[in-house]
Amino acid sequence: MKARFWPLACVVFGLATLGVTLAFSQLPDVKAAYPGDDFSRAMNAFQRAETPADLAAIFRAPADPAILEAMRAANQLDLWVYIAAYSLFLIAGAAMLAGGLRRPIVWLAIVPTLLGAGGDVVETITQLRIVADYAQADALLPVATWFWLKFFGLALGAFGTSAICLIARPRHPIIAALGVIPILATLALWLKADTPPLMTGAFGVFWVGLLVLAILSSVRPESAPSTT
Repeated sequence: MKARFWPLACVVFGLATLGVTLAFSQLPDVKAAYPGDDFSRAMNAFQRAETPADLAAIFRAPADPAILEAMRAANQLDLWVYIAAYSLFLIAGAAMLAGGLRRPIVWLAIVPTLLGAGGDVVETITQLRIVADYAQADALLPVATWFWLKFFGLALGAFGTSAICLIARPRHPIIAALGVIPILATLALWLKADTPPLMTGAFGVFWVGLLVLAILSSVRPESAPSTT
């Protein structure tokens, strides 16, 4: 049972993360404002907002109450559920691969992941403040600062997980390779290659790969990872 703890924890929090990811677009306020498939693009644009013009492109002028409510609902779910779910999922995954939280190499993934999650918390609180008092939104810009802290932190956490996969035994070269993709995609977006879906997909592929490994390990746990 001890060998199964971290894989099982990773599965539980990974499935929770997947469930919440799917739930965003099903929130009643989101469906009312975005009956099509435009919500994820609008949310990404909100997270990257730097100027009043950026906000006007998202919320319209004057601000559409339905869009404000959609962003409020989504960001509340993000703040109170999603950030905790994915953070615990990634921490459990790193511990699974490293052989527990007492192995120093696990912090290669945990420290940047926590930094990214912290950026996400500030970003989400900022967005909630904007939709709560849109007339004062300009004073809260840019949101993008926290967006980049979030994604570079999470991308470096994935890169740290790749390192764990190559240092600890048994090695997991596939997860190691998948963990490199998020930092490359984040850098591409930062360098003005306007590809948010590519970046989101890069994280998604890594997270799904980690979840699949956790499921397999929880059913047939391998010997405890080691660094020797």
